[in-house]
Amino acid sequence: MRKIITIQSNALNDLVGNQAASLILGNLSYQVLQIPTIILSSHKGNKDFIEIPIKTSTPELFFRAFQKSYKLNQKDIFLVGYIPNRKIGNSVLKVITGQKKVIVDPVIGDVDTGIYISEDVIKFLPKIIKQASHVSLNFFEWSTLENKNYKDYEINDIAKDAKNYCTKNNKILFIRSIISPNKNLINLLISNKDCFYIETPNIKFKKRVDGAGDISTALFTHYIFSNLDLKKTLENTTNQMFEIIRNIKGNKITTDDVMNRSNIFKFKAKSLNSL
Repeated sequence: MRKIITIQSNALNDLVGNQAASLILGNLSYQVLQIPTIILSSHKGNKDFIEIPIKTSTPELFFRAFQKSYKLNQKDIFLVGYIPNRKIGNSVLKVITGQKKVIVDPVIGDVDTGIYISEDVIKFLPKIIKQASHVSLNFFEWSTLENKNYKDYEINDIAKDAKNYCTKNNKILFIRSIISPNKNLINLLISNKDCFYIETPNIKFKKRVDGAGDISTALFTHYIFSNLDLKKTLENTTNQMFEIIRNIKGNKITTDDVMNRSNIFKFKAKSLNSL
């Protein structure tokens, strides 16, 4: 069984971070090993959440324990999410340095929430990202890291900047939830050779759906390491995520939602290689 070491927040009563990764990837036939970067009673969006302190060396200590308990090797996948502070980040860095398959989701914020991490963590994130083979982040986070105003950042410019970034840094980049002029959502998947985009309707909810980015990144992690080309990876990830969000109820998803792949190719990816 393939292994994924997921290094993210553990919100004990909400489907975000490690919980989201475990539900998605556990149902896609992975052995999921969780390493917490922070422990929360619930998502920070809940007014009365409680934070349970962990030692700054916890990620590294967990990984050392895993090395003794499980047969880890260079084929294993590492998925990194929320980093609460620089000290925890340094422990995470020790775990992922030198690993071959590392996906980093540099959690910063979103268009509707703004930035919800410290400036110190934002400055530290490039060290984590440097170790990644793949980066998955939302449009707001990409704009923040690129020092761009997301309100004036058009799709052609985003694609060009992303292509240059991938060429310079030899990475594959998945940018989620770019708002199109007609208010739809666009996902981009870029390598140093190819650039594809896919557009879907923007499903509106009265209440924000927490964990949507974590679910998308988990699906992307599965498909990008499933020997599919970039175009099919983008189509599978986006179509399945659209179906999950469309069917979501009460901010919860079920195992059936994860496994339901009907109409998986309803939305088709298109090339932006001419840019």
